[in-house]
Amino acid sequence: MTAYSLQPAASERPGNSLRSHWPEWTALSVYAALLAVAIPFHRPWADEAQAWQLARSLSLQSLFQTYIRYEGTPGLWYLVLWILNRAHISYTGMHWFCGVIAVSASALLIFRSPFPRYLRLTLPFTFFLLFQYAVVARGYVLVPILLYLIAICWKRSPLLLALLLGLLANIALHAAMISAGLALVYAINSLRGKMPGANCSGRRQMQALAILLCFYAAALWTAWPPPDQLFKIESGPLIVALAIRIIELCWPWATAIPFWIAIALMLRARGQSVFLLPLLLFVAFSLSIHCAFWHAGLLFPLAICVLWITWPAPDRPGTRRESIGRIGLVAIAGLQICWSAYALDYDHCHAYSPDLATSEFLRPFVRQGAQIAVTSANDPEGQSYRSVGLLPYFDQKLFVNQTDPFWWWSTHNQTEELFLKSLPAHPALIVVEVRSSRLDQPISPRDPKFELLTNAGYRLTNMFCGATPEGFALMQRSCHLIFQSKESLLKNAPGHTPSER
Repeated sequence: MTAYSLQPAASERPGNSLRSHWPEWTALSVYAALLAVAIPFHRPWADEAQAWQLARSLSLQSLFQTYIRYEGTPGLWYLVLWILNRAHISYTGMHWFCGVIAVSASALLIFRSPFPRYLRLTLPFTFFLLFQYAVVARGYVLVPILLYLIAICWKRSPLLLALLLGLLANIALHAAMISAGLALVYAINSLRGKMPGANCSGRRQMQALAILLCFYAAALWTAWPPPDQLFKIESGPLIVALAIRIIELCWPWATAIPFWIAIALMLRARGQSVFLLPLLLFVAFSLSIHCAFWHAGLLFPLAICVLWITWPAPDRPGTRRESIGRIGLVAIAGLQICWSAYALDYDHCHAYSPDLATSEFLRPFVRQGAQIAVTSANDPEGQSYRSVGLLPYFDQKLFVNQTDPFWWWSTHNQTEELFLKSLPAHPALIVVEVRSSRLDQPISPRDPKFELLTNAGYRLTNMFCGATPEGFALMQRSCHLIFQSKESLLKNAPGHTPSER
């Protein structure tokens, strides 16, 4: 009879694991520490607040049947935030929740990926994984961890893979394109007999397909725009969509072209060029819909997922194409680590958004019951959407001319009309939203809205601004300009001069 020991093998004992994997544990600890330092200094912006306010203010039925449709995105992140709100998690707690997800994703990348150690210890510190999808609390934080789980489960249960692909599709429309591309790759490889799932029963394959189609139908149902949606999907110039948005994982963007060529060569050397399908589908979709910097960044965890799935066995001899691809991956990782350092430093010392500082300024007026209205300037559409970033800091209605505790992207939104009607009543303060795509773009004092307020007896007293780091540049500048009536100045702050914070 063979005797079995209940003691773990020497190599499996915790002490040995810690000693042999101390670089991995050190990297994960540093990653978690950076987030722990960065999150308290981050000033959330309107897109973070909008999803929070929708989940905070609405029932689950109203959220999914009506209002998510105006956001132009599937509803998984809103469901998560709805649960967090009902669990009494605060607006600040949402950011720590995202930090936990980001740390968990990095743990998978560091400990479970097949990459050599120099990649496993550096990739988590790249810009999108350390900052954009970790510190900034938006639904995109779910993309890396789902892509890593997809890579882990790729050759395992097709049912589990269908579940993960379905969840990925319900985060954002751009993520849905990635999910559809990976599903196509899986189907093609199954037809070629290259997937373990191809040997499973037809019943199980049909079950996986049914699960995936149900998730895709849910994503389409929640994201389908209503006829009165305010913003319309418009396609941009082909060169802009391809060069400036889709491949700008490097800066200047032209340096991204050699990177993607290197990735394509690496996949070709592995006989897995079919894995370029998710990238091509993403690009095709982005030619007909808005693709921002944070959307283009989804291609980075996608590249990690694809390389993870196709990574060759250790005993397989290397090729020249494989070496070129790895050099490209190291180069982009080094560049994006510099982006991360720039973003974390800026976010620590400056305002990512002006919302928190503005809310602290407005709080005494709100306590006094002062009437506050909101409008916008230097904006041809006259939208005050950025003001939604102020709402999570208050438990009561903030603006007299807003009917909802969130921004309603509908042509029936009457915020501007109600502002013009409320102006004769002389609200104590007017918050004017001003935004620009560049930091060096000046605020025009000749805007008709400024002249209207000046003629009505208002005075510009404070200006709060913030900007978002993208690469080594500052973009998406947004400002809250505070105009006070003469009565409010005499009562609360006589002699104030305009100040920018």
